[in-house]
Amino acid sequence: MKGTTLKTFGVWAFICGVVLALLVGIAAAFMQMDMSTLGLVSGIMVVLGIVVGVLNITEKEVTNFIIAAIGLTTGSAVLVSLGTIFAANPLTAVLGKMMQVAFTVFGTFVAGAVFIPALKAVYEISKD
Repeated sequence: MKGTTLKTFGVWAFICGVVLALLVGIAAAFMQMDMSTLGLVSGIMVVLGIVVGVLNITEKEVTNFIIAAIGLTTGSAVLVSLGTIFAANPLTAVLGKMMQVAFTVFGTFVAGAVFIPALKAVYEISKD
């Protein structure tokens, strides 16, 4: 039962991370957010991501998770760039700012989530 409770907590941590990234993006689009606030949010997202990586990813899932994380971080980086283009246009500036911040924060969350499983994978490869 204890393992199930931790897994459930990890699933909720993932959901919270995705929702928090979206909410921070929306907030940043409509109000001035300084770098110290974004730094604090990014730190929280890394910790939340680590919780997800530790609690949700089993030994069997590490490779697939790392591949998925590569796709998510690459996609996030592209969407941040697209947000920069949108932010330069007055008609889409709000959407652009939202995309920039939300996908930057989401990418930070995914980086935290993949960190421990990637360390485990490197350890497993290097010990042979």
